[in-house]
Amino acid sequence: MPSHDKIVATAIDAASRVDRAAIVRAFVGSLPSRNLPARSAFGSYVVLQNFKAHPYQRSRFGGPARCAVCGLPPNADSVESEERAANYPFQVQHTDIRYAVVDLATFPHRNVDEPTQDGIGHLTRLLAALRELPTNAQLTQLQKSISKAIESNKFERMILLETFGYAGILCPKAKQHYGKQFVAYDEAESDQPAEYYKREWAYPVRFWTGRDGINEKVVHSYFGDFL
Repeated sequence: MPSHDKIVATAIDAASRVDRAAIVRAFVGSLPSRNLPARSAFGSYVVLQNFKAHPYQRSRFGGPARCAVCGLPPNADSVESEERAANYPFQVQHTDIRYAVVDLATFPHRNVDEPTQDGIGHLTRLLAALRELPTNAQLTQLQKSISKAIESNKFERMILLETFGYAGILCPKAKQHYGKQFVAYDEAESDQPAEYYKREWAYPVRFWTGRDGINEKVVHSYFGDFL
């Protein structure tokens, strides 16, 4: 039964060992191929890239079963499996530290597609669709806007857009994103929009509107080699 501290240490180690460039290439390569397990690692890397060691602190929202910082229990009674990445999008939750650890640890053994001109074209169309959204766009329009850019279903698109939120590509200026610092579990859980339909989305993209647009600087920090 791994302890909170053991999983935290494993997460930090996993994030330090991964090849960021390879993960980004796999993400771009997955856009035309729909290789979803290969795509998953990008979200896990983004979430864990600034993850820090910390002692267990009882959550105000999850009680004794959750750490206020990372959402982990004091002791985990189960071991994550690579099958969750294979079952993308239905079992993918990048902010679940246990999932993210396994996702990154098994990425080097995963079949991936290297970016081709087709993949770069998909990325270009995906970003163009986001840039073209009007300032009054809401999450429903955001999700539908990329349906013609990549072959996907609603849940796949939501996870992709949530990943862009974690990275800071789709993040309101007043909110934090994982590209700057790890967002604590309690911080994300306590910050909920008034509209209930938005609460099914992850933090921080749940607060996004067309007025926020996309952060071009962050786009280029991840995908500049393909643009």
